[in-house]
Amino acid sequence: MPIKRKTKQTKKEKPKLPRTSRKITKKQKASVTIREDKNAPYKKGDYCFYLTKYNKTLFAEVYSVHENEDGPYYVLVEQHDCKFVTVEHKWCADDEKAFKGIKRK
Repeated sequence: MPIKRKTKQTKKEKPKLPRTSRKITKKQKASVTIREDKNAPYKKGDYCFYLTKYNKTLFAEVYSVHENEDGPYYVLVEQHDCKFVTVEHKWCADDEKAFKGIKRK
């Protein structure tokens, strides 16, 4: 009959993940699609800034474009949290400064 030995439980250490900054970098700003006609809709794969419902400016990639009677709306992939969000065209812009003084209600 085998002998049962009491062994001490070893504490597993969690791997430390590097923290990422939520600030929009210069590299991301350079990849934004600059459109000549501001009323033209974005295309799939374009990058843009958008205004969240909490009035924060975030950076995202256009995943798909859809039409509505009010105009185009987009399914975006937010670049920091990799979340999918749906945003109307009026809340998207080529630069952060376009949202200066604008608030969603």
